Amino acid sequence: MKTSRASLQFRILDIELTDENAFASQLASLAENSPAMLWRGDSTGRCVYLNAPMRNFWGLTLDQCGEFDWATSLLPEDHEAVFGPFAIGMKSHEGFVCEGRYRRHDGEVRILRTKATPYTDAHGHFAGMIGVNEDITELRDAERDLGRRNTELREATKRHLAIADRLKLATSISGLAMSEHDAALRYTWAHNVSGDPLGKTPAELVGPDIGRPLEAILERTLSTGEPQSEELAMVFDGKPIWIAIQTSAVERRGGETSVVASALDITARKLNEQKLEVLARELSHRVKNVFSLVEAIVRQSARLSDVPKEFVLGLESRIQALAKAQDSLAVMDDDRVDLSVLLAGQLSHLSGISMSGPAVHVAGRAAPYISLAVHELGTNAVKYGSLSAPDGTVELSWGLAEDDQIAMIWREQGGPRPVGGEKRGFGSNLLTRIFAAATYGTAEMTLGDTGLVWEARMPRAEAILNAPRAEGG
Repeated sequence: MKTSRASLQFRILDIELTDENAFASQLASLAENSPAMLWRGDSTGRCVYLNAPMRNFWGLTLDQCGEFDWATSLLPEDHEAVFGPFAIGMKSHEGFVCEGRYRRHDGEVRILRTKATPYTDAHGHFAGMIGVNEDITELRDAERDLGRRNTELREATKRHLAIADRLKLATSISGLAMSEHDAALRYTWAHNVSGDPLGKTPAELVGPDIGRPLEAILERTLSTGEPQSEELAMVFDGKPIWIAIQTSAVERRGGETSVVASALDITARKLNEQKLEVLARELSHRVKNVFSLVEAIVRQSARLSDVPKEFVLGLESRIQALAKAQDSLAVMDDDRVDLSVLLAGQLSHLSGISMSGPAVHVAGRAAPYISLAVHELGTNAVKYGSLSAPDGTVELSWGLAEDDQIAMIWREQGGPRPVGGEKRGFGSNLLTRIFAAATYGTAEMTLGDTGLVWEARMPRAEAILNAPRAEGG
């Protein structure tokens, strides 16, 4: 059977149409099931097609697409940002990109970025726009968060740079040298360090005489991981110098440990301290000479007048007590005296006295009155109190009470029964009224069945040093 030419052409055309229909169907299925939100509008801007993700966003069925006005879901504040590019694109038949906030079918506001391009009909005439909407809400949130963090970072960087500038200026003015060293003790960073230190060890930079002691501190910091603080005395260019070294270990990323160090020339301070020590010793020596002179004057005057010997001996012993207090003042560093050292200096020559208490300090200006008080108590105990008896004892104890007060108790036991009188002499006034006024504290003396009891309270050195001085005191 022969096939006509016309019949063959018809079959070929039928096959082509069938293929085109199949391709169109596949393309429509691809658009419908695409994860992107796709849409198509006509030449008036009305929706004629929304794919499944786009319909789900607005909660629409396929039949509702033709009647849906997408503009109703756009927030009023974003009308200009969306309608402006949309109108220009529709008028010029050109693609456009815009971005706006839309209310989703569940009420949540989402940010959609629209990319649209024009399409034509079979005759090549403009038929509308096709486009894709991309939900960029999380992207914009991330950008805002990133922007906020970048702003915070810039502000923090400005602050840190300002601090670094001030630190650089301060260290330059003070002469403080700072550096960082790796595990081999080589300089990896330096500020205010002379020469070219990077990559060198301290011994390589300044020589072994100065560098080795510094390296020993750096090595100790690396091995123990503990900060180090030390004052190094050395000779440089034939002159003695002192350097205060501070170090701290720093763990870097990757587990490497380095050492940050600072060095400050304290030679001027040390020389001044030495001068002050010499002056203090000379002053103490001269003060003790004055006490000796006063004692000699008292003794000589007593010989030329009718003064009881007991009075002279009592006055001399009090002057000697003040001289011993001066010894304690001469060795103090910061106008504070260790209470136990002060008491031992006055009472160590007496047997039968036990002393106990924590390490506390009293102000230097209170030390003479404390010395006079315990000297008076010791002298009285030897003459009339518990230490006048073979088995008599004295317990002297102190501790910290409330309000940062030092509580001190002198308790005698085993001596003759004390006998009180109406008359109050200098010793009684010294142990109560004078002591309390001089130490900014309280003092009370009682005569119990077992012996004399003296209780006193006074502020610690830190408090009494800040108290105003009495006029003439």
